[in-house]
Order: sequence, then C-alpha cells, then structure tokens
Amino acid sequence: MPSSERADLRLLYEITVSDLAYFKTQQWNVTYYALLLQAGLLGVSKLLMPPLTLIDKSVLIVLSLLAAGSTLFVLNKLQSSISVRQSRLDAVRKTFSEEFQRAWSAEYKIDHPIQSVYLLRGGIVVTCLLAIWIVAVRAGTA
Repeated sequence: MPSSERADLRLLYEITVSDLAYFKTQQWNVTYYALLLQAGLLGVSKLLMPPLTLIDKSVLIVLSLLAAGSTLFVLNKLQSSISVRQSRLDAVRKTFSEEFQRAWSAEYKIDHPIQSVYLLRGGIVVTCLLAIWIVAVRAGTA
C-alpha cells in the first residue's frame, strides 16, 4: 500500500476515534439536559397555584412528552452516527499491518448485551413517566 494511502487511513482512523468520543459525550449531555428539563417542569408545577387546573396539567404533560420525545430522537441520531463510525473503524483496522492486528486482538473484548444508550433511553422514559405521574396526581393537592 502506498504511503499516501496509509497516511489517509491513519488520518481517517484518528478523526473517527475523535468523532466517536464526541458523539458519546453528546449522548450523555443530551440526557443530562433532558433530565434537568423534566425536573424544571416539576418545579414549575410546584410554583403554580394548587390545585392545578386541567389545562395546567395538560400543558405540563405535553411539555414533558415533547422533551422526552425530542431527547429520544437526538439520542437515536447520535447512536446512528456512532454505528457508522464504528463500522468505519472496523473497515480501517482491517487494512493495518499484521502487527497491529495481533496487538488489537491480544485480548477478547466482551460485547455487553446492554449498551449504554439503552440505559440513557430508559432513564428518559422513566423520568418522563414519573413527571407525568407527579403532575397528574398533584392536581388534587392544595
């Protein structure tokens, strides 16, 4: 393989590794902000004069659902980008030397059945459901 092609592949590898780190960080950041938004909506529900009207509850529930839906959409887009980058890394690694291949496969990597993105999605869904429940139940309290 010509040295220019080898340099191109090395550059692609480095950029892809950087992209993966960025996308994974963004997944966590999006989740953190969504959880803060859900907490903020609950805070707003406490500031409204009790008992909450049906309109108050409806608005808060719709906002909670919109926040959760938007977050899940962004998490899915980020996960799709991560999958593309991981496939790209796999393809680039196959072009590297035998020494690299031996070093890379020195220890077997266990594929975890539960990826972190499932935990993030689950956290968003559970938090949204809890927020809806709290808003719905809170209506009768003075």
